[in-house]
Amino acid sequence: MVELCNMRPFFICFLLTICIFPAFGQSLPEDWICKEHGRIEHQLQRRSNSGVKHGYLIDYNRCKWWVNPRRNAYLRGDVMAHFTIVNNTDSVGFDLTANLTVDDVYGKDGSLKYRRAGNYLYAYKPGGWKAGERDSVGIRYQGNPTNGGGFGYFTIDNHMKGPIIHTLSEPYGAQYWWPCKQSLHDKIDSLDVWVYTDTGLLAASNGVVIRDQVINDTTHLMVWKHRYPIATYLVAFAVTNYAQYTQYAPLVGRVKPLPVLNYVFPQFLATAQQETKQVLPIIRLFDSLFVRYPFVEEKYGHAQFTWGGGMEHQTMSFMVNFSFDLMAHELAHQWFGDKVTCATWQDLWLNEGFATYLTAITFEYLRPKADWLQRLRGMRGDVTGKDDGCVFPKDTLNVGSLFNGRLTYNKGAWVLHMLRDKIGDSAFFKGCRIYLTGTGRSYGFGTTTSLEQCMEQASGRNLDTFFKQWYFGEGFPYLKINWKQKGDQLTIQCDQTPSHSSVPFWHIKVPVLVHGEGRDSLIIWEPKSLSESMKIRMPFQVDTMIFDPNVRVLAKASVGGMNLNKVQQKAFVIFPNPAQNSFQIFARNPSVIDFELYSALGQKMMTGGTNGRATSVFTIGLETMSSGPYFLRINDGNFVYSYKLIKQ
Repeated sequence: MVELCNMRPFFICFLLTICIFPAFGQSLPEDWICKEHGRIEHQLQRRSNSGVKHGYLIDYNRCKWWVNPRRNAYLRGDVMAHFTIVNNTDSVGFDLTANLTVDDVYGKDGSLKYRRAGNYLYAYKPGGWKAGERDSVGIRYQGNPTNGGGFGYFTIDNHMKGPIIHTLSEPYGAQYWWPCKQSLHDKIDSLDVWVYTDTGLLAASNGVVIRDQVINDTTHLMVWKHRYPIATYLVAFAVTNYAQYTQYAPLVGRVKPLPVLNYVFPQFLATAQQETKQVLPIIRLFDSLFVRYPFVEEKYGHAQFTWGGGMEHQTMSFMVNFSFDLMAHELAHQWFGDKVTCATWQDLWLNEGFATYLTAITFEYLRPKADWLQRLRGMRGDVTGKDDGCVFPKDTLNVGSLFNGRLTYNKGAWVLHMLRDKIGDSAFFKGCRIYLTGTGRSYGFGTTTSLEQCMEQASGRNLDTFFKQWYFGEGFPYLKINWKQKGDQLTIQCDQTPSHSSVPFWHIKVPVLVHGEGRDSLIIWEPKSLSESMKIRMPFQVDTMIFDPNVRVLAKASVGGMNLNKVQQKAFVIFPNPAQNSFQIFARNPSVIDFELYSALGQKMMTGGTNGRATSVFTIGLETMSSGPYFLRINDGNFVYSYKLIKQ
């Protein structure tokens, strides 16, 4: 667990400073501190064990915050945590960066003693806490939160018509602006957010508004109530002069439609009201394919902010704009990321890979098929743009590396796409539902291992090799496919070269579409070695072969070949056609030729020839040509031949 690794240096610092420096806030007697040194050390060591989770299970947070973006980014807060103690302990710990000033730590009987240790705060109660005891600790604090890297954990900005303050805590940023249990082990069972701000401003947050009150000429209070378990990094608020409106998504089998609450910048109100309608059918789609929208008793919503993307804050995604793709991605997170959250940051692809793939699925179900295939090709092209890289992140402390668009997002999505193809639609969606509803995962945390187990349960297949290759393995396969037909026998040769040494051989399907004489045949083949050939009877004469027409394999492939029957019949044969980077002219008899290549509009694009030499095979490169149709004219000195050529 990342945050536990981070804690260890601070543990050492804390132990060294106990007997040397005066305490922050309410001081503890020096002799008491030294006497308790041994026991505190034991507590800290025990707390570093992921099973202890700060020493308590979080039941409820009541968060009160005072902010006014019209003045500055200063934050004043009063956060109370209700919890259940795991084991007997003399202290409970909270994550809070050292630059924020703590004014008071209190319990139900008044102020408590506490210590600051780096970015941690430990509260002490006379007599300590017993295992199973329920109690609460409140922390009053203030200061100017620092962004601390990441994506801007606490930001003040402007949006043309007013200032805005917004938070974005993923992955390690909650402690930069509020005292919390920053953990991927334990969710807050219940949450209330109180935001005091200037009149004329609205505060967006998790859950539903239960109080919206102008207290006086300078103070507006909004209280949000959320009654679903929530990971700490998904707690958020944003404050500005929002315009608001609500739309509704009817859900199958539910009488009441789901309210979709939108907080948008006033200058974009008219366009936003049209754009956000696009999310309504997407909600219905995900609700039907997977499980019921996870927070159906409250709402879904959008709050506009100025960061250049989106963030899936539970029940209210923060959005830079309302594009179809962005709305689909952040909505998908409500299932994959919010309802079931990655149990470690090494499992982040379960959040982002699913959200990226579900965005693509909206194209499959709600757009023309060509758009769906084009989306898959675009993601595949991005992944195969470099030969290395795995979905498993090697450095979870590097936020840029952790949120790698090529690997965590697009390759993660492609892993899911190939898994779906491997086990079939029925098993895939059943496995997703098992993953989303399983004990401990539903409104809890999930791992890659648990996803694998769910998919194995749904499909009855062993998926160890698949996950070892595609989650831990780097790269993808290069495929060189050659074919020839003689008589009715079609021979296909496939040579695989892994792009990275971490995977010596990729176990993949090789789908090819053969076409000729107005007929098609899809051949799906699973080679068992790096170099393998197969022979099949083909009842028609093949003209062309296309790799992976339905876009189901993460690989780079080149296809070449010829129909020997046609070479014997025609003066010239063009292979492959369609072509990617080049095509070849095959002559029945060695010939001296000149050629001209024209665009579909009749523009001459290229000329060339054999320079007076007779040849049987001549290659023409297409690397600089745009995709589309072309016309080829070949002159062998006796006749002029015309051919239509397709550049993919």
